[in-house]
Amino acid sequence: MAADNVVNMHWLLLGSFPSGVVGGLALNIGVAVVAFAVSFAIGHALALGRVSRLPVLRWLCTGYVELMRSVPLLIVLFWFYFLLPILLHTTPSPVWSALFALSAYGAAYQAEYIRSGIQAVSAGEVEAARSLGLSRTAILLRVVLAQAHRKMLPTYASYFTSMFKDSSVLYIVGLVELMQAGLIVAERHPGRMLQVYLTVAGLFFAVCWTASRLGKFLEWRLAPKEPLDPGEQAPSSIQPC
Repeated sequence: MAADNVVNMHWLLLGSFPSGVVGGLALNIGVAVVAFAVSFAIGHALALGRVSRLPVLRWLCTGYVELMRSVPLLIVLFWFYFLLPILLHTTPSPVWSALFALSAYGAAYQAEYIRSGIQAVSAGEVEAARSLGLSRTAILLRVVLAQAHRKMLPTYASYFTSMFKDSSVLYIVGLVELMQAGLIVAERHPGRMLQVYLTVAGLFFAVCWTASRLGKFLEWRLAPKEPLDPGEQAPSSIQPC
């Protein structure tokens, strides 16, 4: 019984690794982290395109964002796994198809988050930076994007948890992610089906809760500190007798 539990837990966490490909929870986390990072980078380009003064660029970026946000993730996954190989006459691996689909899908949402953060920065901040002689690039990086990211940190953490949960659809292209691994283990041990599904739910919860806590910590850590009033003394751990 104990040996079966160890094998089942290993399957839920790592799939058939190291004798086979990585699966289970490790696959969900790996795909979600890589896709989040790639979509974050692409989202910057789309967000800047959406606020660009060039009408053609603005329309193209807006069209992409609206298209991706109007279709289910499953359809995008089908595009990259079934349609793209036909158009390019190649056969990408399921993992690459999953990464491309999640990155392309997530970029549309990340673009909207970043655009909202950019537009939340007041015009006075930009004018103050210009008056100091900063270049347009410096203003964009040090003033606009720096404040936009700080404002949107809770949204980024929330979207990562959403992307992590969305990675459960990867079983469609033959990947043994956490949910599919749970189904396999439940089929092997029908009498412990409830235990298996509770374990799967607990693993999903643990990752999402950790990401949420990390987001809140970063939000607190990067929050601007309030200046002390002239008559207020800094707090000290040493108290007078």
